[in-house]
Amino acid sequence: MASFGHVAVGLLTGRLHGEGGPEKNESPGEDGRRSRRPGSWPALVAFVALALLPDADLALVALGACDNGACGHRGASHSLFFAIAIGLLAGLAARRLRWPVVRTVVAATFAVASHAMLDALGAGGRGLPLLWPFSDARFISPIRIFPDAPRGLALLSLPGAINVAIEFAVFLPMMLYATWPRIMGRRAAAGAGVRAIPQLPSLTFIDGAAGPSPAAAPAASDERDPPIRSVG
Repeated sequence: MASFGHVAVGLLTGRLHGEGGPEKNESPGEDGRRSRRPGSWPALVAFVALALLPDADLALVALGACDNGACGHRGASHSLFFAIAIGLLAGLAARRLRWPVVRTVVAATFAVASHAMLDALGAGGRGLPLLWPFSDARFISPIRIFPDAPRGLALLSLPGAINVAIEFAVFLPMMLYATWPRIMGRRAAAGAGVRAIPQLPSLTFIDGAAGPSPAAAPAASDERDPPIRSVG
């Protein structure tokens, strides 16, 4: 199958892991560092990477590893043992990030193991060694509901495009459900930032060049001084 299903399950796991995590205003720990909140975009991307991690065996095959062995495609990286090991390593990282350890171990193990479960439901491909290294037996689901997307450049063909479109339509609701809180949270934060801009106070302009009004001139009196008479 194509990668849309694995990406959707990774996003969903990241959202479920983040629900109930520490609040943003949580006080710093003893080391002075604030915990990184689960469910953020970096955390969602991390769980998507975990869901896609088993297909890293394709790189080993490209480097020359035997495709039919444990290092080949759909080999040991698709086993439950591999998923549990990665989950325990994620738990160690959770202590450093101050995430809930048990929740992180379970979520990371599920994200990695979901890859093999979805591949087992695919219409094509060989079985998966789920019990490796205890058994080399390969398992496949009797009910195979997802079309098998071609590999390589064949994915660009018409049958490959149809298979990818079907898988995208099936898993699109899951992807929207997983990312909707983050999308709406960003929009709400952007709206709050716009509303938080303070309004400028109204200003009253005063003409500083205008001085005090001049005093009114005294009114002219109609009375005249009496005439001066000469004596002598």
